[in-house]
Amino acid sequence: MPDRTALEQTVHSLYAARDANDLEAMLACLHPTFSFRIVGSGRLGAMTQKVSNPEAVRSAFRGLVDAWDLSQMKTVQLDVDGNTVYAHRVGPIRFLPSDTWFDTEILDRFSFSDDRMADLTEFVDTLLVAETVGLVAMPAIAVDYSSSTRDSISL
Repeated sequence: MPDRTALEQTVHSLYAARDANDLEAMLACLHPTFSFRIVGSGRLGAMTQKVSNPEAVRSAFRGLVDAWDLSQMKTVQLDVDGNTVYAHRVGPIRFLPSDTWFDTEILDRFSFSDDRMADLTEFVDTLLVAETVGLVAMPAIAVDYSSSTRDSISL
């Protein structure tokens, strides 16, 4: 059985390295067979494609570090189940190329092997990300999802 504290510490170490934009420290947390993907439709292209060879992982992480500032996010919950850690993070993030800020939530699922991260599956608001990076057009008008609007929608 993996040591819960060691798994949690590895997750915190990865997030600290990410906040510092320290790519080498991030990669040091990973098992040699590490794989990564953001969950979403294949129509979003490379953003949701699984990467698993070391150079592809390095390139993907470099792209994320160069484009996204997650340093203001907070980990609000960590759950450990055997060799799997679930991390719920909330807060503002910034898309660096356009200096666009927004609040969001992320759920990360880490699988471990030999006390190192073997897999990261990340659940993000892919529509918000796709709009922010220009993969899909943002709506021209704001939509009101208040309770009175929801109550009038029939399915």
